[in-house]
Amino acid sequence: MKSSLKILLCLALLPIASLSLQAQRVKKAEYTSVQLNNKSISKITWTTTTINSRFDPQKGDDLKTQEIIAKYKPEVDKYSDPIGFCPAGLNRGYPESPLSNWATDAYLEYAQRYLDTTSRTDINKNIKIDFALMNFGGMRTEMPKGNVSRYDILSIFPFDNFLVIEEMEGKDVKELMEFFAKTRGQAMSNVKLHIDGNTVKECLIGGKPLDENRKYVIATIDFLYNGGDNLYPLKRSNYLIETHKKLMDIFIEYILDLTAKGKNIETAKDSRLIVENKEK
Repeated sequence: MKSSLKILLCLALLPIASLSLQAQRVKKAEYTSVQLNNKSISKITWTTTTINSRFDPQKGDDLKTQEIIAKYKPEVDKYSDPIGFCPAGLNRGYPESPLSNWATDAYLEYAQRYLDTTSRTDINKNIKIDFALMNFGGMRTEMPKGNVSRYDILSIFPFDNFLVIEEMEGKDVKELMEFFAKTRGQAMSNVKLHIDGNTVKECLIGGKPLDENRKYVIATIDFLYNGGDNLYPLKRSNYLIETHKKLMDIFIEYILDLTAKGKNIETAKDSRLIVENKEK
C-alpha cells in the first residue's frame, strides 16, 4: 500500500479507534470446531466479544486497530497541522471554478520556478511555460474555508500524479482545444477558451490567438500526458521533462511558501473557459 493511502486509511480509522477505546465489554464467548484439511482433521478455536458503546480492552486482547493507529499516528498528526489559510474557501465546478483556477495558476507558477531554479544540467534555463493543464477529475473535493492542512491537500489531490513539462506543435495544441470543444474542457492557466456548441470560437494563450505554426511549452501531469481522459495529442510532444515532483507535494510546498510570505490561498473566476450552446 502506498504511503498516501496508508495515511488516508489511518485518518479514517482514528474515529473508530477512539470510539472503541470508550466502549464496554458485554460478553465474551469461545467456540471450537474442526475442519478437514488434506484428509486430516484439525481443531479450530476462536473467540467473539460482544460490546456496547464502551469497551475497555483487557490484557491479552488482540487489538490490531490500535497497533495500526499507534504506528501511523505521528505521521497523521503532522498531516493535521495547518499549513495555510483560505479566507473564503475554494469550490470546484465546471466549466470554471475558484479551485481549478487557483490550482492551475499555482501549478504554472511552480513549474516555471522549477525550470528557473533547477540544478539539472539537461534543462534549458531559458524555457518559458506557455500554459498549464490539469484535469477536473483529479480534484476530488473543495478547499475548506479557514485553516488548510496537508490532509486537506491530500484529500483534494489524492492521486500519485507527477509534474511533467512538454513542448507541443501549435497544430497539436489546436487539435487539443478542438477536442475540448467536442467533449469537455479541462482546467487551464494562461488560456482563454471560448466554446460555442462543439466549436472553438476563440482560443487565446498568453493573451494571443493560438498560432498553429509555433511551439508551446505546457506544464501538465503524467496521467494526461500518457493519454488519460483521452488527451492523446499530448503524447505528440517534441520533448518531455519529467520532474518526479508529486502533485500533492507541489501544492503543499506552494502553500507553505505563500504562508511564509504572509499570503493567503485565494483567487477569483476570470472567464477563462466559457462554454455555451452545448447540447445537454
